[in-house]
Amino acid sequence: MSAFALTVTCRSTRGIVAAISTYLAENGCNITDSAQFDDRETGNFFMRVSFNSETGTTLEQLSDG
Repeated sequence: MSAFALTVTCRSTRGIVAAISTYLAENGCNITDSAQFDDRETGNFFMRVSFNSETGTTLEQLSDG
């Protein structure tokens, strides 16, 4: 089982957390830890997600998606 950490920085918008968690689940990954926040002053969104690939999905396969 491979363990990964994903960091995200982007403009804040509705659905980011849902999109990321859905993508990971659809690719055989299980989220083990997640933290996120919006910076209301800049309008940016920040997220860090730790997850395991339970089906052997590689970093390259995840990056291509």
